[in-house]
Amino acid sequence: MVWLLLASMAVIVAAALAWPLTRRPTTPIARAAHDLAVYRDQIAEIERDRARGVIAEAEAGAARIEIARRMLAADAMMVETSSAAAPARWPSWALAAAIVAPLAALGLYAATGSPWLQGQPFTARSLEAERVAAAQAQLAERAASLAARLAAAPDDRDGWALLARTYSALERYDEAIAAWRRAVELAPENLEFAGEFGEALTRADAGVVGPEALAAFERVLAVEAFDPRAAYYKGLALAQSGAAAEAVRMWSDLLYVGPHDAPWAATVRAERDRVASAAKIDLSRVTPSPAAEAARVAAAARRDAAEEIARLPQAERTAAIRAMVETLAARLEAAPDDIEGWRRLARAWRVLGERDKAAAALDRAVALAPERIDVLSDYAELQYGDTQAGEALPPEFVATMRKILALSPEHGDALWFVGLAEAEAGNAEEAARLWERLLPRLPAGSPERAEVEKRLAELGARP
Repeated sequence: MVWLLLASMAVIVAAALAWPLTRRPTTPIARAAHDLAVYRDQIAEIERDRARGVIAEAEAGAARIEIARRMLAADAMMVETSSAAAPARWPSWALAAAIVAPLAALGLYAATGSPWLQGQPFTARSLEAERVAAAQAQLAERAASLAARLAAAPDDRDGWALLARTYSALERYDEAIAAWRRAVELAPENLEFAGEFGEALTRADAGVVGPEALAAFERVLAVEAFDPRAAYYKGLALAQSGAAAEAVRMWSDLLYVGPHDAPWAATVRAERDRVASAAKIDLSRVTPSPAAEAARVAAAARRDAAEEIARLPQAERTAAIRAMVETLAARLEAAPDDIEGWRRLARAWRVLGERDKAAAALDRAVALAPERIDVLSDYAELQYGDTQAGEALPPEFVATMRKILALSPEHGDALWFVGLAEAEAGNAEEAARLWERLLPRLPAGSPERAEVEKRLAELGARP
């Protein structure tokens, strides 16, 4: 009876393993990975290992949760994963192994096993599962804390983006999408937010690029025609709608323009080849579009210019950079409505030590977007300059912080610095009121919270 049961189990397992191997596996969803932060690199590497089968899905999930927990604790900006390409089909030996392995195991067990002995507990597996569950619970708790904080500070666009990424790590996609909607609403100009929002929508819809996701990707492509993530998903939408030739052309253009060793290139190439094969498209006849040719020439020119500048002596290098910055300034004078251009120009002038010119560029940005918190924050950072702890705050900096506080009453930096300004002016009651509003936003045990509590005690507002 025991052997009949074991034989039946072996057949069932073999069938279960063989069935998915006869089907085409799902191609991993890619995303652009340019300008990655350290945590984004780590998450991308996890996904590439998972896609190659180096680590199991459970281990990948645990690692994702742990990294997201660290990012949330540091209040950093987290991004979605970048998967490496999956093969277009399973090799024949994998199918054979799926059938033979359980049967071979049965034969080996028949020779050496003892089916009547009591099984041993899977201690290591149990401990790992407990660790993953604990990390997930901790991440969920912190997500709840962040959500509560955002309920009191609903204009914190970076907070909403962090919450969305945290929900994605927990695979709570409906909540991630709701958080992304708020972040995009607060920062409609942020292309990174738009792309991640579209990707979250696609993930929630099991890889189908729906109308809302497509609109988000097209908004990115209207500004950055060869943004890797947006171009990949736009091509996926085309392929899903039956426009295989257009999808193949878009992906071929993206591969032509982008670096050959880009982390997303393998996935894009695999999906392009799969769609081309299914649609019987001869890739040798697909040539780059004029737009792709122009973009590649421009990218090569930028790389050559950067390499040439890097080889120059220090004085000549500084002069060359200054010439490029002045070219940007001249372009902005001809197209003065480019808010992001003015912000880039301000940062460039600051690097060159031209504080007055940086301030003039930010004056233009603030005039174009007087209610944008990020623009005002750039201005405040410049105004704060080299102010040291204990020195009086610059009046123009305080004025900008008051504007930010008026636009976002729970803005952490604004609450802190306006409170400092009120304390400097002798308005202890108003300073205490502002800092009491700030206190719940700061993590327990953090140096920032300790500093606020100390200041409140000095004002006599707390025992």
